[in-house]
Amino acid sequence: MASVSLSQRPDSPQTTSFSFREVQLVVRETPSIPAEVKPFEGICFTSSKQVFEVLRDLKSMEVETFLCFHLDGKNRIKALQVVSIGTLTASLVHPREVFRSAIINGAVGVIFAHNHPSGHPQPSQEDIQVTKRLCEAGKLIGIRCLDHVVIGAGRYFSFADQGLMG
Repeated sequence: MASVSLSQRPDSPQTTSFSFREVQLVVRETPSIPAEVKPFEGICFTSSKQVFEVLRDLKSMEVETFLCFHLDGKNRIKALQVVSIGTLTASLVHPREVFRSAIINGAVGVIFAHNHPSGHPQPSQEDIQVTKRLCEAGKLIGIRCLDHVVIGAGRYFSFADQGLMG
């Protein structure tokens, strides 16, 4: 599994943001998919807005890109997994690939995030079904699925904020 290291900006760790280039480094220049990368290690998420702020430049990706944050028991990031790099309108996501890496990393919880290249963060029916399947798999193996954040142009949709995390 490949690792990419990025330097954090001197902001508060809870509102750290990364440039489009840094997000590209994580997503595009990681040699294997899924790949473990640890640029955000130790950041603690307490809201969907923080996830959006950290990944806001994911909106600039030309294809759907699905990521999974692996969290410890205090919601601190242990790793970031690039699950899938898809097409303009879809990405393939299977619970087996998502949770294999989460188990290896000793994750207690996960947060999913992906972009919509169209700029509209409203989830598709497929997004809703994938999230439901991932949550069911997480329950089965004892890993909490805390949120799924869909990144659009300057805005986001949070499944947790809408009560859709199963």
